[in-house]
Amino acid sequence: MKIGCNYSIEAEQLLNDGEIELDYFKYPALGFQMKLMENLDDFEVFCNALTNKRPVLLHGLYPAPHDLSSPSLQADFNDEIVDKLIEVTKTPGLSLHPALTKIPDEIPFSKVLETIINNAIFVKEKFAHMEFVSIENVDTIRWGDLIKPRVITQLLNETGCSFLLDISHAYYASRALDINFYDYLKLLPLEKINEIHINGWCENDKGLTSHIKIHDEAYQALREVLQYCQPKYITVEYGRSDDPRGSGCPIMSPDKINDDAKNEITEQSTSIREILYR
Repeated sequence: MKIGCNYSIEAEQLLNDGEIELDYFKYPALGFQMKLMENLDDFEVFCNALTNKRPVLLHGLYPAPHDLSSPSLQADFNDEIVDKLIEVTKTPGLSLHPALTKIPDEIPFSKVLETIINNAIFVKEKFAHMEFVSIENVDTIRWGDLIKPRVITQLLNETGCSFLLDISHAYYASRALDINFYDYLKLLPLEKINEIHINGWCENDKGLTSHIKIHDEAYQALREVLQYCQPKYITVEYGRSDDPRGSGCPIMSPDKINDDAKNEITEQSTSIREILYR
């Protein structure tokens, strides 16, 4: 199994200094990183420097259209941009969310799911030469039936895509469906997992916050899932550029190192490696 981390200047500095071991960086990881991708020449310069250190695992196809729930995805698909993204990142595969906007209430869910499946097959066939095309589970009720394990299983079975399990998304979905978290995990198609995203979450009177430091429940969920699968990639999906719900997490930016974030990245990457290799 390969261990990676959301790209950040903190993680890159830790790698440079030999403070952590990583097999790859996931990109984009924070919202402000997507701005760099809008200029593919600048993004290529960035990737050329980064891939000399570690490979990049591309998540999504921004700035090309990549909302699998969009009826116009295939007509709008920009091969030139996507081919360039794959070239400069040297990513071994692609991972996508099944939807990027709220599932519309006025359209039957069966029709939305049909669109997602057809678009996922389109992408899977177009990039059949790549190591994988994965679909990630979503989190809250705004995604409608997409949070249900039977629908996730159907989506993967009918498209032939592999599964990107996001543990915090699974936790949120279990809450929305009023299912025990570990029971929910066991209902998912764990045997199809290619990659796992792991991050911490917390809840207060302002709501739920994710992508913070991994806590014991998330680590235990990872241990549980690993009894049923052998994923190739485990990504520490850590890092926030804001804290709207007051969780107290370190705030990260594109140009200023946050030492608290560095410490938390070190602790998490070490803990994941101990779980996998002790």
